[in-house]
Amino acid sequence: MQNKKSKSLAMSTLGDIVRQARQAKGWSQRDLSARTHMPQAQISRIENADVDPQVSTLIELARALELELQLIPKSALTAVEATVRSTKARSDERAFQSLMAELMRAAEQALAMTPDREDIASLLSSLSDLQPLTTGLRARALMDDLKSVQTLLHGFLTCPPAERPSRTQPIRDAARRLKDLRNMLAHAPAGERPAYSLDDEE
Repeated sequence: MQNKKSKSLAMSTLGDIVRQARQAKGWSQRDLSARTHMPQAQISRIENADVDPQVSTLIELARALELELQLIPKSALTAVEATVRSTKARSDERAFQSLMAELMRAAEQALAMTPDREDIASLLSSLSDLQPLTTGLRARALMDDLKSVQTLLHGFLTCPPAERPSRTQPIRDAARRLKDLRNMLAHAPAGERPAYSLDDEE
């Protein structure tokens, strides 16, 4: 019974790793299927821990997803897992900082196009205030929320000038939520970053 539980846990962990690596590349299961020449249904079963894949299957998935299969001594497992977590955290932080930098550029471009827009100036100010507080922050939910701000700014930059006034309120609301988030992070005790979403108030 214990062996069955251990095997089920291992398959579930494997499925999570494959899913996360695939999603990190922005691929659908169909995309991964095309790259590995495996049926999409098989990839789905692996990700959902419904099948125990052969080593050859794992090798093919690892090659496509730029992962490495290794057998390591149990005594080294804790150190390896800590290294993997650290690497993942650094990767998430780089992605987060890259998105923040892109948002700053887009807000600056929007303000340069419409220097009289107080809503854009407020959004840029909120982003500037928020950026130094996010170092080391593991914020998967915040990434999704900031991507919605990215979409908002992209829409503003690409819409016809006549439509820009209609975008004032959504931009003002986004600036206010970012300012609220900045205040929450700034006043959180050291080492304690609260769970949050920019949409909490809505």
